[in-house]
Amino acid sequence: MISVIVQVRLKPGNIANALACYRELIPQIMAKEPGCLEYAPMLDYDAQLPNQEKDADMIVVLERWNCLEDFRKHIAMPHSAEFRARIGDYLRERITVRVLQSTSGAH
Repeated sequence: MISVIVQVRLKPGNIANALACYRELIPQIMAKEPGCLEYAPMLDYDAQLPNQEKDADMIVVLERWNCLEDFRKHIAMPHSAEFRARIGDYLRERITVRVLQSTSGAH
């Protein structure tokens, strides 16, 4: 299993527009991609911690996939390409991705 952290930095004031794009995408992922275990767009929550980083114009997507190949298939899916085209106008910079593996030995 792999985990993916996606950072989507948006132009100011575009959170609602970007979340609408995700609301269209997520049902397609869950219906058509059995390798997806979790796909959760999230916003910063102000926990008032002194070392907390916050960005009011960023969505962080937490994803879990059965394997890297399932994630690679996801990137190539038509609905993923359509999503990237729809969200493109709202982006402040390119979307960044971190692909992580567990160190606990439980894969």
